[in-house]
Amino acid sequence: MNAPTSGVPVLVYPERVRVLCVGGGQVAARKVKNLMDGGAVVRMVAPDACAELRHAAGEGRLEWVRRPYHSDDLGDAHLVVAGTADPVVNAAVAADADAAGRLCVRVDAAAGGTAAFMGAVRRDPVLLGVSTSGVAPGLSRVLRRELEQRYGPELGLFAELWGQLRADPRVAEALVGLDQAALRGRWRAIYRPDILDSIRAGKLAEAKEAALACLLSSSD
Repeated sequence: MNAPTSGVPVLVYPERVRVLCVGGGQVAARKVKNLMDGGAVVRMVAPDACAELRHAAGEGRLEWVRRPYHSDDLGDAHLVVAGTADPVVNAAVAADADAAGRLCVRVDAAAGGTAAFMGAVRRDPVLLGVSTSGVAPGLSRVLRRELEQRYGPELGLFAELWGQLRADPRVAEALVGLDQAALRGRWRAIYRPDILDSIRAGKLAEAKEAALACLLSSSD
C-alpha cells in the first residue's frame, strides 16, 4: 500500500523569518544552517551546543539562550525547530508551537510537527527539492544526489537568462497575441540541450542569441 503524501511544498524566504531552535546538537545545526545562511533571525535555546552552533553564536549569526526550554520561549517566532535528542522535550515544543499557531519542524518524528525540511539542491536562483514524506529519508538523500549530478551550475545561469528574455521588449512584442498554449510552447522551446551546452562552455552570448531566435520565431 502506498503511503499518503500529505505535504504541500512551500518556499520560505529566510531573510523574512524569525526562527526558534530548541536544541544545540549536530541535527539541530543541520536543520538551521540554511536558515542562517539565508539571513533568518535565529534564536537557539539549549543548555549546550555543538561546535558549529557555538561558532555561529560567537559570530552573531544566532542568539543563544543557554538554558533548557520554557514554554514561553516561542516569542514572536514564525518557525520552530524542535531539535533536541529528547522526544519528550520535542513533543512539548511541538505542542506549544501548535497551540500558538506556529509552524514546527520536529527532527525526531516528522509527523509530530506541522512542517518539514525537504532535501534541496541549490542552483541559484533555482531550488530543487525532494521529500518522501518522512517514510524513506535514505531515498530522499539518494534522489538529492541524483539531482546534484544531473543539474549543474548551468541550470541557474539558464534561469537568469530566462529572466533576461522575459524582460526583453523584443520578446514581449513577438509573443503578444499568442494564446496560452502557443505561449507555453514558445518558452518550452528554449530549454534545449545545445543552449545548455553553450552555457556550460561559458558561451552565454551564444546561448542568449539561440534562445532569442526561438522566441522570436513565428513557427511553433
